[in-house]
Amino acid sequence: MSDKTDSSQGKSEPESSENNNDKTSVDNSVKSPLTIAISKNTKILALFAIACTLAVSLVSELTKDRIKVQEQQQLLRTLHSIIEPSRYDNDIANDCIMMSAPELGSNKVKTAYIARKAGQVVAVAITSTAPQGYNGNIDFIMAINNDGSVSGVRVLKHQETPGLGDKIEIRKSDWIKSFTGKRILSEDDSRWAVTKDNGMFDQFTGATITPRAVVKGVKSTLNYFNQHKGSLIPRPNACGEALSTTKSISPISEAANEQ
Repeated sequence: MSDKTDSSQGKSEPESSENNNDKTSVDNSVKSPLTIAISKNTKILALFAIACTLAVSLVSELTKDRIKVQEQQQLLRTLHSIIEPSRYDNDIANDCIMMSAPELGSNKVKTAYIARKAGQVVAVAITSTAPQGYNGNIDFIMAINNDGSVSGVRVLKHQETPGLGDKIEIRKSDWIKSFTGKRILSEDDSRWAVTKDNGMFDQFTGATITPRAVVKGVKSTLNYFNQHKGSLIPRPNACGEALSTTKSISPISEAANEQ
């Protein structure tokens, strides 16, 4: 009995193994072309991704100097629109201080570019924000003369209504130039308001909120600078930090529009 049983088991194992091998062979013959195709496409995609990454890196490396020059030129066009270039002899785009205060309209760090003549400060151009526009923040830059008067103001970025509030842009109207030469007589100078609020600045037909916000923002910035000028001007140069701030504003092409 025992010998007969063992003989039967000895025959069945090779048959099972042979069947399995045959099945695996059949499966491989079906899957192999698909597997090969997937593997091939994966390699092609990987090579394509690597090539694209290298190409982007190469273009970025080759153009970074040109981009930096263009950013500096845009910045200078904006600064020249609010400070006459003949008034200073320093490299104003690389003479900066940083500041942060609630009076500047947001919690972001702001940049101020200093214009000097023979080493003496003649004006400072400060980036700032009017936070109460009709559709949100209105970013602007204003230059303040050493005597506390306004040298010029330009709006850098806003979301105000086209045809109404966007008249704060120099390419749409001259309204923003109405700040030039103005001074603040006291911290609560009531003249710094739109005519509807008994002030000295016109509002726009159908749009009072926007000019009101800009007047308030410019007044607040001017007050802040006049009160802290003595501690702000001596701050160390921080133009390396200023470059990233300038990029975030992204504006400065507006200055070219008035040419």
